[in-house]
Order: sequence, then C-alpha cells, then structure tokens
Amino acid sequence: MKRFAVFLILLASAACQVSGPAVTAGMNTTGAGAALDPVFVPAMCTLIGNPTRSEVPAGHPVIVMWGWSAATEEQVRDYIRARIEAITFDGVVLQGEQMGGIPYDETAKLYRAVWMAEIGGVDPGIHTITYLLTFSEKIFDGTVYYGPGTDREKQEDKCEIDLK
Repeated sequence: MKRFAVFLILLASAACQVSGPAVTAGMNTTGAGAALDPVFVPAMCTLIGNPTRSEVPAGHPVIVMWGWSAATEEQVRDYIRARIEAITFDGVVLQGEQMGGIPYDETAKLYRAVWMAEIGGVDPGIHTITYLLTFSEKIFDGTVYYGPGTDREKQEDKCEIDLK
C-alpha cells in the first residue's frame, strides 16, 4: 500500500507539471475564449486507496493519468517493455502519451513514468474508467516482482467519476 501512496503523490506531481499544447488542444472554453483548467483523474482508484466513485466538476476537460514507479530507470524501462495495458473510458480504449520521460523523484527516491490521455469535454453524469495491467514477462520494481509466475500477475481497477 505504501508504494501506491507514493505513486499517487507522483501522479499529483506530474499533473501539476503538465501544460502547453498537448494538454490544451480541444479543450472547452468559456467567456472571452479562456480555456478551462483540465481535471486530472487517475486511471485507478481503489488500487491507490481512493473510493470507487469521485466527483469531478462538469465543463472542464478531463485527462486520465496512469503510471509506474521503480527504484531504477532500467526497472521502469523493463515495465514499459513488458506492460500490456487496457485502459478504457466509458468502454473506449485509451491511448496515453508518455509525459516527461523517466524522471527521478527526489522526495520519493523513485524513477517514474506517467501517461496521460486527454478525453476533452465530457457530458455531466457518471462515467466509468477501467484499468487492466498484465505483463509479457516477470519484472521487478526494486521491491516486488510482477507478471507471469508471481502473485502479482495483473492489476485491475474499475472507477467512476461523477461530473456535476
């Protein structure tokens, strides 16, 4: 659970660092053309200790985030090579863009990779995000093994966001 808490901090940190055209393209605007700030939503909820459903302000563009952290940069590269991800928003498969390479987080003492998928404007109501992660081979993050033949062959979560 400690690793997931660290991961949540890393996602929040990454969300604060994102800006520019990759995030603002296609966003809703109000008033005199000012872009609304995006709302960053993790692709997993219960895996990082959050409730299954969270409220999100309607009218703001939605960006779904996920990522991986490990003790070394090579271990993050192993993850990137071996990961098989299926992340959906209301049943539509998301293709995330890796943001910022594999930086080292001094506070967490971990390397990390973060992916984001811009959903854009979403109608008010309840929306579902599913997260399924499996691996093509066994990997190590510096603490735990994941993948075939381990007790962590997959990670999955199902989260809801309620746009109000």
